[in-house]
Amino acid sequence: MNHPRRLFIILAALCAALWATAAGTAAARPPSPSAAPEAIATAYLEARAAAVTAADPGAPLALLVAPGSRLAAREKLIARGHGLNAVKLGHFVDSVRADVTVDGVSVAPDGTTATVSAHVITTVDWHSSENLGDVEASGVDHVVSLALGPRGWRVTADQYEDVLVPAYLEDAGATPAVALRVARDIERGSAGRIRARIRTPGRIRTADRIRTSDRIREAAPGGRSYVDTIVYRRDTAVAYADKYCLTYFRNAVRFSADCANFASQCAFAGRMPMNPGSWKSGWWYDSHGTGAPSDDTYSWSWINVGKQMPFWNGLRTDWVGGITDLGRGDFVYYDWSGDGVWDHVAVVVGTNSAGQKVIDAHTTDHYRVYWKLGASGCKYKFARVRPQWMV
Repeated sequence: MNHPRRLFIILAALCAALWATAAGTAAARPPSPSAAPEAIATAYLEARAAAVTAADPGAPLALLVAPGSRLAAREKLIARGHGLNAVKLGHFVDSVRADVTVDGVSVAPDGTTATVSAHVITTVDWHSSENLGDVEASGVDHVVSLALGPRGWRVTADQYEDVLVPAYLEDAGATPAVALRVARDIERGSAGRIRARIRTPGRIRTADRIRTSDRIREAAPGGRSYVDTIVYRRDTAVAYADKYCLTYFRNAVRFSADCANFASQCAFAGRMPMNPGSWKSGWWYDSHGTGAPSDDTYSWSWINVGKQMPFWNGLRTDWVGGITDLGRGDFVYYDWSGDGVWDHVAVVVGTNSAGQKVIDAHTTDHYRVYWKLGASGCKYKFARVRPQWMV
C-alpha cells in the first residue's frame, strides 16, 4: 500500500473515532444551573437515547445524573445492552432519538426535590446487511426524580417499565439470575394493574413516519340469526396495530396494563367475531353507541392475557410450534420469568429488512420490534388465528 493511501485511511479512521466520541458526548454538555427540573428531566431522557450509540454509553448521562449513583451504572449498562442487542440481530444502527412529552411536574415545598412524569417515544433508524433501511420504535412512561444541588438539578431516580430491559441487561453481561430478577419485578408491576385509564384526545401521541389506514370503527357485540362466514382480514388487523401501537384509540378504554386489550382491538379490527356473554364469559366489547369510553363495558377475556388465551384457543386461534408458523395478524404470548403465568401478548405485523418477524404491542408500547422480547428465562406461546369462522 502506498504512503498517501495509508495516510488517508489513518486520517479517515481518526475522523470516524472523533465523530463517534463527539456524538456520544454531545448530549453531555453541562446543563445550565438555572435550568428547570423539567428541562433537566427532558435532557436526561434524550441522553438515554444518545447513550445507545455513544462510544462510552455513560458519557451522555454523566452530567445529568448523580455521579457514581446506581442509576448512572444501571442506565449505562442498559444502553450498552441495547447496542449489543442490535449487533446480535444484525441491525446496523444509524440513529436513536427520543421524543419526550412532559405530562406533569411536581416540586417539593422546600424547592429541593422534584418529580417529572413524561412519556418517551424512542425511534431507532437502522439498516440491514443488504443496506435496506428500517425503523422501529417504543413508547415508555417515566417518572423521573430530581434533587437540587450546587450545580443545579440532577436526576436521582427513574421509574419506568420496559419489557426489553431484562434482555438488554443479559446482552450487556448480566447473569441470567439478574435478568430473571428484573423480569419478575416487571411481572409484579404488571400484576393487578388492569385498571382503566382514559387518555384525553389532546394527549394522543404517535411516532414520526408511521403511516396506516383509516380508523377502524367499533361495534357492539351481538348475535346473528343466520349462518354466515367471516373471513379474518389480516391486513386490516395489522394496519390497526401499526396505527395505534404507540398511541391509543381515543374512543375506547385504555388500561394501565393494556397488552391484551390492544390484542383484542387488533383482532376485532381484522373482523374476528365477538362472543357475547357476561364479564366472565364470552369475548366482547360494548361501546353502547357512544364516543365516550367512560360508559364502555367488556369481558374479562378482552383485557386479560390469562383469560384471553384459553378463550381464543380452539375457537378463534390454534397453538403452533414456533414463530415461523405465524404470519401477519397472529399473536405471540410471553411468560417473562418462565413461572407458568402468562404476562404479555403482542401481534405479529410482518418482517423487517433483515427478514425477522416483528411485533406491535402495548405495555411496553412497541412498533415493529423484533418479536423475541424476553431474556433467556422467558417462555413463549404462538397463536395462529383461524382464517375464517362460521357464525
